[in-house]
Amino acid sequence: MGQRTAVLKQSRNRRRYVPLLFLLPHLIIFGCFNLLPSMAGIYAAFTKWELGQMPQWVGLRNLKTLLTDQSSLFYWELRWGLRNTCLFVLIAVPLRIIVPLLLAVALNSRCPGHKIYQTIFYLPALLSLSIVMGSWNYMFNTNYGIVNNLLGLGKLSWTNTVPLNWAAIIVITVWWGTGMNMVIYQAALAGIPTDILDASKVDGAGCVQRFFHIILPSMRYPLSYTLAVSIIAEFNVWGQPWMFNKGGPVVEIVNGFTRNS
Repeated sequence: MGQRTAVLKQSRNRRRYVPLLFLLPHLIIFGCFNLLPSMAGIYAAFTKWELGQMPQWVGLRNLKTLLTDQSSLFYWELRWGLRNTCLFVLIAVPLRIIVPLLLAVALNSRCPGHKIYQTIFYLPALLSLSIVMGSWNYMFNTNYGIVNNLLGLGKLSWTNTVPLNWAAIIVITVWWGTGMNMVIYQAALAGIPTDILDASKVDGAGCVQRFFHIILPSMRYPLSYTLAVSIIAEFNVWGQPWMFNKGGPVVEIVNGFTRNS
C-alpha cells in the first residue's frame, strides 16, 4: 500500500511539470527578446555608452540631465514630448472609444449590409503602419491629395500647418484603431440578454434610455479593457507623426533648440 501511494505521488509530481514544458518555448523567446533587452536598457540608462566604447557608470546623472538641465536637448525633448503626447492621448483616446462604440451599436441593429460594413470598418486594423501612413500621406498631399480635392480646399497644407497636422494624425489613428475596438464591443453587445432589451421597450424606454441604462452598464468590462489598451497604445505613439511629417513643423525655438508641433 505504501509503495502504491509513493508511485501515485511521484506520478502527480511529474504531471505538475507538464505545463512548464509547454510554457518553456515561450519563456525562452520572451527572455531572449524581451526580458534581456529590457534589463540591458535599464542598465544603459545609468551609463554613458557611446558606440564602439565600453559603458561608463554615471549613476543618476542622465536622469538629472533630463529633469533639470535646460542647456541639454534631452531636457527639452522630454518636456515637449510629454506635453504633446498627453495632449494627443486626451484627444485620441475618447474618439477611439466613442466611434467604435457607436459603430458597434449601429451594426448590432442588423441593418442591410451590416456584414459588409463590419468588414470594411475592420480592414484597417489588419494593415501595417507603413501601409497606413503611405496611403494617408497620399490622401493628405497638398497638390494632388484626395482630401483637398473632395472637400474643395485647394492646396491646403496638412503637414506643415498647425493644428491641421494634429487633426490629420488623429483622424489616421482613430481610423486605424477603430476596427479592433468595434469587434470587441460587438461581442459584448451580443452577450446582452435580448429579453431585457425587449422588456425595456415594453416599458416605454427609448433608444437613448436603453443605451445609457442597459447597454453601457452591461459593457463596463469591455469598455474598461479597451480604454486601458487605447491609453497604452496612444502613449506609445511615434510612428504616425514621424512618418506623416517628420514630427511636424517647427513652432518654437528655446535656448537654440527647435520644438516641433
